[in-house]
Amino acid sequence: MKRRRLSDSDWHTILEAVGPLPKGARLARARRELAKCLRDYPGLRRERGTLRAALTRWQRIEKLTNELYAAINEEWRRGWTYNALIDDAFKIYLLRSTAVWTEHLAMQVRTRKGKLDPDRNRLYLSLLDIWINQFGGKLQASTSGTGGPCVRFVRAAMALLLPADEVPSVPTVRRIVRKLATGKMLGQFRFDPVVRAQRAWRR
Repeated sequence: MKRRRLSDSDWHTILEAVGPLPKGARLARARRELAKCLRDYPGLRRERGTLRAALTRWQRIEKLTNELYAAINEEWRRGWTYNALIDDAFKIYLLRSTAVWTEHLAMQVRTRKGKLDPDRNRLYLSLLDIWINQFGGKLQASTSGTGGPCVRFVRAAMALLLPADEVPSVPTVRRIVRKLATGKMLGQFRFDPVVRAQRAWRR
């Protein structure tokens, strides 16, 4: 996935998809925010395969670090001169850092199992935030074939960023919009149209 710039042609496509603009739309700001969203998303996205490979590497690093520390301790017990700097380097930095990275990556992998995709969910929330706070639109979806202007905007924006076969269908976007409109969670996120998209981890 490549980073995208929002060209004049892309922006025209978005405006055409939206149709009649909501009253009070701040188009200049909307275009800047959308351009930033399209530019940043590829760099923020974490592919599952890449994360799994990184987790495997860090699990091995953690295992080797623990084994090396255990071997050094064994040498100290056999009479070799104890070195406080080496001991602190392992206990305070190396052992903790490797454990933190392993757990972080393990959590990232867990949140992307099956159909779970927090990166895609963040993209939905970012686009809906632009729709509400910059276009002045409403968080609602119609039963029409296109789903209404909110659904059309989300799909048109995603079409600029994703392969055609990954652009969500009208029923999918409609379901997500209605879900968020009733205050329900989207994965690990909750949508707040006033304070922007707020992250809310499930406890």
